[in-house]
Amino acid sequence: MRISVPHDHFLQLTTKETLGRSSGIILQKEALSIMKTVEVQSSRENIEAGHLFRPTDPNFEKLKMDRETALDAMWQLIDYGLTTQLFEIKFDADLGELRLVTFLVGLPGGMPLEEPYKLLIARSTDHLFQYIQAKRILTEDTWRIVLNKLADIDYKEESGSGDELDRLLDPKQFPLQPSAEMLKRSRGLIVDEFDADPRTIVLPHVGFYFVPEIEAANFLQIANEYLVTKVEPLAKAFDTEIRLAFDRIHSTTPVASINSEPNEIDLIRSKIDTLYEFKEILKENGFYPLVHNLRKVAELAAKYAEVEKKREVDRLLKVYMKMLDSQFDFDSRLLRINLEKDNEHDTIIVDLLRKNPKVLSAEWFDQDAKIAVFVNNNQNNIKDINQLIFQNYRFTTEHILYLKAIIELNEKELKPLFKDDEFVKTYGKNLQSVYFKYIPWFYKLFYFLGVTPIVNSGYAKAKSILTYAQMDRQFLYQKRRENYYKKKLREREDRLEKEKKQQLKRALVSALSDAYFQKNCLPSVDWLGSNYPAFSAETLEKMIPDFAFVSTTGKTVKPNSIILFPNSPEFDSLNKRLKELFNQWTRGEIDPPVEDPELLVQIRGLI
Repeated sequence: MRISVPHDHFLQLTTKETLGRSSGIILQKEALSIMKTVEVQSSRENIEAGHLFRPTDPNFEKLKMDRETALDAMWQLIDYGLTTQLFEIKFDADLGELRLVTFLVGLPGGMPLEEPYKLLIARSTDHLFQYIQAKRILTEDTWRIVLNKLADIDYKEESGSGDELDRLLDPKQFPLQPSAEMLKRSRGLIVDEFDADPRTIVLPHVGFYFVPEIEAANFLQIANEYLVTKVEPLAKAFDTEIRLAFDRIHSTTPVASINSEPNEIDLIRSKIDTLYEFKEILKENGFYPLVHNLRKVAELAAKYAEVEKKREVDRLLKVYMKMLDSQFDFDSRLLRINLEKDNEHDTIIVDLLRKNPKVLSAEWFDQDAKIAVFVNNNQNNIKDINQLIFQNYRFTTEHILYLKAIIELNEKELKPLFKDDEFVKTYGKNLQSVYFKYIPWFYKLFYFLGVTPIVNSGYAKAKSILTYAQMDRQFLYQKRRENYYKKKLREREDRLEKEKKQQLKRALVSALSDAYFQKNCLPSVDWLGSNYPAFSAETLEKMIPDFAFVSTTGKTVKPNSIILFPNSPEFDSLNKRLKELFNQWTRGEIDPPVEDPELLVQIRGLI
């Protein structure tokens, strides 16, 4: 058997007829036997169905040759450029395992191999994705490990013990040494495909991970800890433009809509997008893989949030449309929505109802709120509402005025109503009961006496009073809005300040876990400052009493102070892990940090 590596021509194959004419080479009978089988199976149909020649012992036996003879014949075919080795990755869902299926392929009917090759790669990518989706779902703990790797300024994509592709595409998995070009290109195509998919995190030579959409927002929050404490401070030091860009983010309050404010996902995305604008600088300094993957998670979180928001809005819109269709509930048929409630969904629904051709809308300023009024765009429905007001609500001013606002704002569409004498008569009585509330009592006397001109002047006066009252209420509404915004801004600033403190707390816990459990070292103030620049001595000195973190030097923070988790129930599991780590150091199962043994004793006593 040959021990040298064949020269694999990969996709640049020839046929045995061309080879014979150009070089006069005649294949030995074993190689010819395999070649004939490969030629028969290397059809477009077989390639599409995955029914290609597999170099396995059972297939060699069918050709009546032992494995060594068959491999020697294959060596000739590959070396002469008549065949090449390709593969397909398959996922066995029952076993939850990936396997590599290798093929020996010739030119399918003389056509180029490029298209069939890409088809095999596409199928392999799909099967690998199925595996990742089933077996490599990202968890919070794994995500923190991933972030620790990516946020390490010395992280290199070449580092790692091997990912799924490294293990599958090991040359030893092939019968003969495969083409290095084929392995490199195949891996590149598959990685590029996953890299472009927002649902997957790719750490070359470490692993592939599937991001559940429902967890994307939580993962983004965790990632923000690393952005705040490590990436942002270091990135600012890389380039003045990055520092200025971040300063603009922190100094600018994003514009909020009337009933909403920028959510946390959008705020984090703005930081990630800012960093992504400087990707060449990030590539030079080692942070590009982190920012690239965070951008994918941010997009996934934003997309999921948008879908959930739309689902909730659609649900509520159906509820409101059903209310408008009600034949029994008057308050549903003449629907009112308070526009001053702090409800983002209501604001969106109001806009959707206003644009709906099946709905008529108007606005009215009540004494204490701005109201959006809606009715079904159906003239019989308007007649019914008018009649119900006369029967049940004639002496409650607001209902009549809500209907009046609808009719006046939609006058063109509702003009035919005023050809209905019964509607006009009832509507006039409804308005009359309102107008009499705004003019002196003696106008009623003139009404009963039939002095129409005086009564009409009274109605005009009532209309004027209502108009000016609306203008006054609109002014008061605008003042309330101004005060509302000021209050919301104060609340937002307070909330962001509290969240920033909590974020730093979570980040410090993560940094301590990284030191103790990943890097097997003691997190001194100096170490934290070097690895997580946001944790200066001044910051730590404020945080330790605020959240009851433990320092080996008490309340005074020094460069050599070692920081420990708080002694509270929230941190029981971490402190338990830390105790076990100290026990392993003591027993010599793990090499302890190079520190003064007395310091280790002191720390053990503080846990």
